[in-house]
Amino acid sequence: MNMVGMGVTIVLILAVGGVGVWYWLRIKETASHEKVEDKTPPRIPQEPIFGEDLINSGDIKVDEIKTSPPVEEPQPESQSPLQAEEPEEEEEPVETSPMLEEIDDSGLPKYDPFVTELVRITFKKPVTGSQLAPFVKTAMENAPRGLLRILALEANSNRWFVPDAIGMFSAIAFYIQLASGKASFDQVSLSNLYQLVFLRMEMNLDGTSEMKEMQLLNNHTDQLNALIKDFGVQITLLLRPLEPVSIDDFEKETMLLGLKRRSMTHYEKLGELVLDKNGKRQGNRKGTIELRWLDDRNIAISLNVPLIAPESDPLRLLMTAANAFAAVFDAKIVDPKGCEISGATVSLLKQELDRFYKQMRENNIEPGSVRAHQLLD
Repeated sequence: MNMVGMGVTIVLILAVGGVGVWYWLRIKETASHEKVEDKTPPRIPQEPIFGEDLINSGDIKVDEIKTSPPVEEPQPESQSPLQAEEPEEEEEPVETSPMLEEIDDSGLPKYDPFVTELVRITFKKPVTGSQLAPFVKTAMENAPRGLLRILALEANSNRWFVPDAIGMFSAIAFYIQLASGKASFDQVSLSNLYQLVFLRMEMNLDGTSEMKEMQLLNNHTDQLNALIKDFGVQITLLLRPLEPVSIDDFEKETMLLGLKRRSMTHYEKLGELVLDKNGKRQGNRKGTIELRWLDDRNIAISLNVPLIAPESDPLRLLMTAANAFAAVFDAKIVDPKGCEISGATVSLLKQELDRFYKQMRENNIEPGSVRAHQLLD
């Protein structure tokens, strides 16, 4: 009898344990399916509004395409809509696609001599990466961020790589982009590269190089900076919401409309793919439309004028985006002086843009091209 009782007890224990395991698994499975997805449909941008739908405007001064240097903080009531581009402040890095580079006969990536100088130093005998390291470090310390690229020719494979400490290299190449919309070499930094890097490498590592005279490099840099000043401009409009828009609401709505975050108050529409003359992809470039939260009553929307080809109808793109965001924020579209935009104003801007793009082309900068992005981005 005791044996029977023990058997019954064991069976009951096993049964209860099995039911418990089944119930626990059932709860876990149910919980995993209770995550509610956000099924809010994305907002659909509205069609652009032109002509009499944009009413009662004062005229924008379209002759102010070449402006004085930008102030640090945007002033909603006094800015010209076609203005010099503002410097970026504390921006987060933006992901970009790797560039597909064309290679010349020597195995080096091709470059645009309009904006970049190449200094190549060839050594009579291969040198180690550790010998190159202090010169590479000095070069990077004296170059504005993003304007210097260094490659070295690996002696055994005869291929160009970023130099490392353990390789053996027979040559080194310095790509010096002299200026861009965000940074520029000056006479001091160029002189330091020449004196502390190139001349010392020739002397200490028994190398030979070909390089333009310093005065020619300085003149080239000055010319590029003048072009950046002339053509690094934006058209800026303001969105004036009827109700205050908090920074959190701005971030939420801007993300829903597909813009990419660059800083807490700055978003941009991703740039179109930039192609070379053979149709090969050169990577994503800076967005043509930018949105900035100035305060809870003012949101600036800007068009990066030189970064888009006139064939893409830049003003239509700007007004399409402006109306999409105006609908989201229940806002009026005005110029920086507070006047609503009219069809006549858009026509005047179109005429001024045509003249602007003509001037760019006369200076060998094709609007929307890789060169325009490299110089004016």
